[in-house]
Amino acid sequence: MTSETGFDGPAVLRGAGAGAVTAAALLLIASLVLYMVQDSSGFVPLATVAVAWLSVLASGFSAARRAGRAGLWHGASAGLVLFAALYLLGVLAYDLPVHPSGLALRAILSLVVGAVGGTIGLAV
Repeated sequence: MTSETGFDGPAVLRGAGAGAVTAAALLLIASLVLYMVQDSSGFVPLATVAVAWLSVLASGFSAARRAGRAGLWHGASAGLVLFAALYLLGVLAYDLPVHPSGLALRAILSLVVGAVGGTIGLAV
């Protein structure tokens, strides 16, 4: 649970949930743009990456705001939780192959982007 100086697990989970909601909203917007654009071959990879990282940033931001302290750690944790959830969803729903080197790099980037979001969450 939560202590005054400890780690706030519920804030991390709620932050990851906020990131998932952000991902859903951004995917809806991206799909509308994709529907309207005739030649969308270059848009799909860019939109996918943008949605993923903006969602991780939002999860870190939300987790730090809810915790009210230790934005770096709460944000990084929320980013990692969201990454793991989205990755597992992709593996289960789309039978994605697991590449350990790519997985490790994306997990580290999720930690960093979530930590940046958490830092921003406490700064504003």
